Amino acid sequence: MRLRFNGTTSGGGGCPAVYETDRNTVVVQGWKVDRRDSAYQDIRHLAEGEDLVEVPRDLLERFAPRPAPDPSELVKGEAFAALFRDFAYTARRLETRTHYDIDNEREPFRQFLSGDPVVDLGWFEPWLHTMREQTAQGRVISRVRVVPPQLTDYLRFELFLAEHNTAAGEDIQYLDRATAELAALPDKDFWLFDSHTVAVLHFTPEGQLLGAELITEPAVVIEHARWLDAAFQHAIAYEEFVKEHPPR
Repeated sequence: MRLRFNGTTSGGGGCPAVYETDRNTVVVQGWKVDRRDSAYQDIRHLAEGEDLVEVPRDLLERFAPRPAPDPSELVKGEAFAALFRDFAYTARRLETRTHYDIDNEREPFRQFLSGDPVVDLGWFEPWLHTMREQTAQGRVISRVRVVPPQLTDYLRFELFLAEHNTAAGEDIQYLDRATAELAALPDKDFWLFDSHTVAVLHFTPEGQLLGAELITEPAVVIEHARWLDAAFQHAIAYEEFVKEHPPR
């Protein structure tokens, strides 16, 4: 069984916390109830191997897993691209994956890994064009990439591309995974548009984008905004990060 961290109310990344599993269940980390407590007189049918833990009510209200969206409800294609043209002020992202599998990146990724002196970036130009247009109008596009101590080949490729992202006006920052865990950041990718719409990104296990789940519920939006605030507080700028982690 593998866990994905959903959130904590501890403020320090520890207990109490909620996790999702890879078998469609939930794990709750809480305070173990003392066996001498009267609670054990009230519990029904406690089986061997089971126990009681106590957690704050708002932990479950804030971090209990949402039902998985129907694939037909995910925003993709042109509708997804429109999100980056239609926002008014800010688009901020948290990136947590170590690999993404994007069709039109495969050949440039292969070129990068093989050490080719020229990597074809024609596929990248539509995105860079949108970024230049938006930032020229004063809009802010920024992201924090959570990275492990040893960068994967794909993260090195992203770091190579980041020079072009930043030249187009994006603000890209990097955060080590250990600090992200201490800040209780979730293990998921999302964009936050204008502080009112969250786009949670859903992927296949191999890293192919299935689409975005759009959420506008105020409590959920605020929580994601708080995570981004914490991420940017601790992250370092691309220009500083790349000096210590040259992609090639």
